[in-house]
Amino acid sequence: MRRADIFVGFGMMLVGLIAFGDAIRLGFGWGISGPEAGFFPFYMGLGILICTLFIVVKAIKTYRKDGPGKPLIQAGGLIQILWILIPAIGVFLLTELIGLHLATIFYLAFNIRVLGKMSWVKVILLSVLVPLSMYIVFDKVFLIPLPLGLWGGSLIPF
Repeated sequence: MRRADIFVGFGMMLVGLIAFGDAIRLGFGWGISGPEAGFFPFYMGLGILICTLFIVVKAIKTYRKDGPGKPLIQAGGLIQILWILIPAIGVFLLTELIGLHLATIFYLAFNIRVLGKMSWVKVILLSVLVPLSMYIVFDKVFLIPLPLGLWGGSLIPF
């Protein structure tokens, strides 16, 4: 676990360095009309660098003192991760074909029934009402169309 903290810390430092370097390239000062394009990314990158530096230093000190600690994924934990990861990948792929609204129906139905072990009434109600409310809020009220995919436009009747 402590090794994972160190690796993630270094990964986040890389993200901070990229933001920091790109902000310098864009200009991070205060211009005549206000902040330049790299102003916000500069300070965000700087903040990420400072915070992750503290995290990495603490993780390295703890690693040297107490050793590697518990494993990142406990025995049998990978199966639980895959029960969430594989359906999420399925939603991503289905969104390309049938759109986000319909893919959400399948994703929710699977998670509610298989993982949540709820009754079919709850499965049908939740897996239909949540995407329907997303459709109403985003597509109709805010006029932000969510992805329809290749066939989603012809599959949704409204």
